[in-house]
Amino acid sequence: MDTIDYSLEEKLPSVEEYIYLRQSVNWPFPNKNAIEKSVNNSIYCVCAVKNDHIIGMSRLVGDHSFIYFIADVIVLPEYQNQGIGTALMKKIMSYLQENVQDYSYVTLMSAKGKEAFYEKFGFFKRPTDKFGYGMMVEL
Repeated sequence: MDTIDYSLEEKLPSVEEYIYLRQSVNWPFPNKNAIEKSVNNSIYCVCAVKNDHIIGMSRLVGDHSFIYFIADVIVLPEYQNQGIGTALMKKIMSYLQENVQDYSYVTLMSAKGKEAFYEKFGFFKRPTDKFGYGMMVEL
């Protein structure tokens, strides 16, 4: 397998780049105004860039105190399974380890079937003996 020539850059994607990434993995997305506000409110974002084009991203949202949520870990399908998602997560985890206080909660929602990928970074499935089910509502 050939090595992909890309760089990791701490930056936000444009609205168009964000939409393109989400569409590439068949994820829904809200209107452009909501995307712009959401992306601009990110605590931290890292993008995988090849030839000046974003081929992957991951971002962190939260309250800047003790609640954090890893969102939008996306790699274009043609670049998946080549270590880019792992590199994005390592960068996010490094940021968290350097900037987050003790007893913080870091959560994420895994795409179905991708749980093992996140378990490599210490995430666990719920419920456990200590924690109940993770839950959500789609509005």
